Amino acid sequence: EVAKQVLGRTCTHCHGNPDIALGDGGPGNSGGFGFKERGLELTSYERVGAGILDDQGERQSIFAPAADGTPRLVASLMARYSEVAGKPIEGLRGMPLGLPPLAMEDIQLVATWVAQGRPR
Repeated sequence: EVAKQVLGRTCTHCHGNPDIALGDGGPGNSGGFGFKERGLELTSYERVGAGILDDQGERQSIFAPAADGTPRLVASLMARYSEVAGKPIEGLRGMPLGLPPLAMEDIQLVATWVAQGRPR
């Protein structure tokens, strides 16, 4: 449900699979539009679990807690609301980048999935 309603619909255009997109996984994966390569691909369960490259090139989980304890994936989705309100959160980029925030129902779906241990 999360893959179909949220990740596949909204996230994969920037966090895609470079193998099927002529080598370009989008700015959230391969880099671009001034963004460093982060290697975050959201096209399969396994690739979501592989996480993101930090500034040192080390893999980090997108489910690890942000500063306030919220899983980083959920915190990034919520941070987009702050950015739209003109109050960005230092050290946390809101997603989806440059687009309206996801509906709260979709963010709750992701949060519930994470809280339940990310079942397949």
